[in-house]
Amino acid sequence: MFKIMRNFGDYLKQKRTEAELTQENLAEMMSVSQNAVQNWESGRTRIMKNRLTKLAECLKIEFDKLEAAYNDDGEDYPDFPSFMFSDEQNETISSLHLTPEHKELIMLLKIYNAENWDRRSNKPRYWYEWIMLSLRKIPYKYTESKGVYRVYEMGLQVDKFFKYVPADFCFEMIRNSPDTDFDIRKLNKKDILKWMDYRVFNSNNSKTPYEHHIEYSTYSSIARSISSFKEDIIRNDYSNSGFRFNDIYAECGITERVYNSQNKTYNVRLTEKGSLFQEWCRDIVW
Repeated sequence: MFKIMRNFGDYLKQKRTEAELTQENLAEMMSVSQNAVQNWESGRTRIMKNRLTKLAECLKIEFDKLEAAYNDDGEDYPDFPSFMFSDEQNETISSLHLTPEHKELIMLLKIYNAENWDRRSNKPRYWYEWIMLSLRKIPYKYTESKGVYRVYEMGLQVDKFFKYVPADFCFEMIRNSPDTDFDIRKLNKKDILKWMDYRVFNSNNSKTPYEHHIEYSTYSSIARSISSFKEDIIRNDYSNSGFRFNDIYAECGITERVYNSQNKTYNVRLTEKGSLFQEWCRDIVW
C-alpha cells in the first residue's frame, strides 16, 4: 500500500488551524474537495507541488517555509506528471502499488487461469478477469502458506490495480523487474506515457480490465511533438486540418482555444497543464 506521510500533514493541519480555517474553508479556497484536504493532512495523499504557491497564499505563510517542509517529508516522484491528474485521481494512483508478493500472485493467476472457459458466453475468459473468482484455482498450498486472509486482501488489491493498470502492461513490467515494488509513479517517462495512453480515467473509474485498449497512442504522440508546438491561429473554419490536429490536444487538456472577436479567429495555445507537460517532455530521448 502507499506510504503514510504524517509530518507534512501535521504541519499543514497546524498552519491551517493557525490561519483559523476549517478544512472546508481551505478546500473551497484551493478549489478541491474537502476530502482532498483531509487526505493531505492525514498523509494518505500528497498535494501536488505546483499547488504549493496557492496553498501558501491561503495559509498566509512564506512559500519558502512551506516548500521546505514539503521537501523534507515523504517520497518524491520527479518523473511522474501528477499535474496531469486531479487530486482525486492522484489519490487513486498513489494506491496503485504492488509488492513482489503481489507480483507472485499475479503470475500464479496467469498460470492457473490461462485457459479459463466462460460457459455463459461460450468463449475463453482472460486470466485477469474476475480476480476473486480466479483465486480458487490457485493451489491450496500457496493459500495455506500465506494465510487465507492475506491471499484475500492481496486479491482485492490486484483486482483494484487491474482497473487502472491494464494487465498486459502490468505483466510486461513484472517480467522486467519481478523482485521490486511496482509503482506507476516510479516508472521512467516512456513507460509512464505508455500507461497514460490507455487513458483509464477518460470516462469513469469503474472500467473493468478487459475494456482497456489503445485506439491511438495519444500522450506518446503529443509528447513527441509538443516540443515544437507554437501558438496557432485558426480561422473560423471547422474543416481546417490544423483544428482537427489540435483537437486531440484540447481533449487531453493540453491546449485551449481563445476566441478573438475582432479578427473572428481562434488562438490555440497551451494551457497551464500543457506548459508543464511540454517542460516535462523536454528530456525524453526518443
